[in-house]
Amino acid sequence: MKKPLIIVTTMLLLAVAGSGCRKDIYGCTDPYAANYAPNANVDNGSCRYYGQVMFWFDANNGTGTVTINGQSATISGYVTGGTPSCGNTVSATFTLPEGQYAYSATATNGYTWTGTATVVADGCQAYQLH
Repeated sequence: MKKPLIIVTTMLLLAVAGSGCRKDIYGCTDPYAANYAPNANVDNGSCRYYGQVMFWFDANNGTGTVTINGQSATISGYVTGGTPSCGNTVSATFTLPEGQYAYSATATNGYTWTGTATVVADGCQAYQLH
């Protein structure tokens, strides 16, 4: 009867000793988030997600360059008749983590713009430059 007791006691001691080996690593554990931390094993609520922001002309300003968050893109034309969809061929569309970003834009006709753009998770915010 002593042998099964020794085995059970040994197994319990090993289980208790092994459970203390896990070190909590806090971070974002969602692989779809912009700031996913693959080594994290405890989610700390810090996950941030991507969205899009688009800049467009509603009149012929020539071409334009938009810079936001260290990235630049070209506006190659203009759109009339309403707000274009994100990713259209003439507007400058950026995919960024959600948040607010300063932007600057210039057009070949000499116009310039500066401001703050808001990126919403899984959304597309359109900014008309006029």
